[in-house]
Amino acid sequence: MSSVIERLRRKKISTQINITYGLILFSTLFLINIGTTAGIYFLFHHQAERAIDDSVDRITKKVSTVQTIDENFFDIDILPSVIFRATDDGGKVIFDTNPHFTATDKMFKFVRKNPPFWASDKYILMETPHSFFYYKDLPLEVGGQTFHFQFLRTITFEKQYIRYLLWAIFFADLIGLGLAVMAGNILGRKILKPLGQVTKTAREISVGSMNKRLNVGNFADEVNEISISLNKMLERLEEGFVQQQRFIADASHELRTPITVIRGYADMLEKYGAEDKEILEEATAEIKKSAQNMQYLVENLLFLARADAGTQILKKSPVEINEVLKSAVESFQNSRVEFTNDKTFEIVGDAEFLKKMFAAFIDNALIYSKDKVFVTLENFGDKAVVKISDSGIGIAPENLERIFDRFYRVDKARAKSDEDKISAGLGLSISKFIADKHGIKISVESELGKGTTFILDFRN
Repeated sequence: MSSVIERLRRKKISTQINITYGLILFSTLFLINIGTTAGIYFLFHHQAERAIDDSVDRITKKVSTVQTIDENFFDIDILPSVIFRATDDGGKVIFDTNPHFTATDKMFKFVRKNPPFWASDKYILMETPHSFFYYKDLPLEVGGQTFHFQFLRTITFEKQYIRYLLWAIFFADLIGLGLAVMAGNILGRKILKPLGQVTKTAREISVGSMNKRLNVGNFADEVNEISISLNKMLERLEEGFVQQQRFIADASHELRTPITVIRGYADMLEKYGAEDKEILEEATAEIKKSAQNMQYLVENLLFLARADAGTQILKKSPVEINEVLKSAVESFQNSRVEFTNDKTFEIVGDAEFLKKMFAAFIDNALIYSKDKVFVTLENFGDKAVVKISDSGIGIAPENLERIFDRFYRVDKARAKSDEDKISAGLGLSISKFIADKHGIKISVESELGKGTTFILDFRN
């Protein structure tokens, strides 16, 4: 059985549907036919039993009113479907409604030993090659003499009727099953045709044609739902692929700058470094600075790669936000950063990553503003708000949604902060990841030419 199911699974869906549908229909018809046949058999046998019972009741009542058996005794209404015979104690027939029917003593060799479950055990069931009937012998004493009243009810016609009916049902089932399979095959192909189109379109989609989409019909069926879901998935894949390409291109561009600087100063050292001490010192400083910038960029790229892979581990513990924020401000050693603290606030988080997040927001403010950057912490009971504000160039409304994209910079011409460190446009992306992992809500208020404020909402 398991091998049959396994082979069925390897077939096309349309074939699986047809076979499954055919088996279900066949099983249903088979059970219905068995139930119908059993019901008809029971009905016919029950009618025969009732006919004999009625005749038995009439004879019994008649016997109770007479003292002897004479010709007038048999002037009684017996149902036409019942053969009635009366014999004396010696077996002599004294009355017979059908003398041409098989003699009683010859019928007993046709007694059916294993009658069907729907036949009553109150009667003897007899079956000859050409007939089928119930038999009941009722011995009664009349006037001191025992008489045998015999009742026979033939079911031959009913049996033939059922046989013909079964053949008719069988052929009707075959025709119906064939028509159903044909209709199921046509309907299955029609239903599955859109899936074939989905498969064809999916095969045509490649790296060079990520913009292809599946056709969506006007009907709210499962195939359309699949097409809509696949189109949404393709949009996400295309967006991810474009982001990946842009990410690689931007990373290559950002790495090219320090590499170019290092190669340029290395060439200068090779030509003049040994003779000119001033050139040696300048080249060494620039090479060191470019190497640090490359290290900073590579570390951020590795951070984001681990974040995307879900392997970036955060070591959370109770953390005082005011202490982490103070440490982040002090790490810049920049007089333009002014920190205002309103009490303390504790959350469960990774202190190192939180400091990295605060530093990225402060660094971003320093890059795009020549004036002071204000960092404030306000406590509102179970909530705290950190604000990092600058009075720099601001962000246009159409750019606000993209500021957390990787390698995105509002003003790409400004690539360095006060410390001359390369800004690759990864800081805010990293900060967004850290904030999401700590349940921190970030909102931005900005106006062109007036500055930007990042607002971070913390909750216990």
